[in-house]
Amino acid sequence: MKEKLAGKDYLFIGSMLFGLFFGAGNLIFPIHMGQEAGDAISQANFGFLVTAVGFPFLGIIALGISQSNGVFELATRVNRIYAYIFTILLYLVIGPFFALPRLATTSFEIGISPFLSNKLQTPLLALFSILFFGTA
Repeated sequence: MKEKLAGKDYLFIGSMLFGLFFGAGNLIFPIHMGQEAGDAISQANFGFLVTAVGFPFLGIIALGISQSNGVFELATRVNRIYAYIFTILLYLVIGPFFALPRLATTSFEIGISPFLSNKLQTPLLALFSILFFGTA
């Protein structure tokens, strides 16, 4: 069944995709990347556009063309066991393995780290992370 989307549906979907792909990393990382790139800024911009814009966009296109309801359904085309393993690992990588530690580390590095000596940073980062996630 094909359904025509209204204008407000496009607005909601566009807002959702923007919120999904634009996070704090996309606000902080390009500036840092530009500072570190020096004379190679064109190559750095190209690499960032391919990996941060191109690959996620290709993922959205793949789900749209395949008419799958999600990553699990798309992965079952390979094998059902593969689909379970891939989906579980994907959600673990997106959440607890990379995103959650980055939340505490970024907050610590921006707000507290500049005021500490190098010796104190590791133990205080651990304490800060416990307090940060306990509060959250």
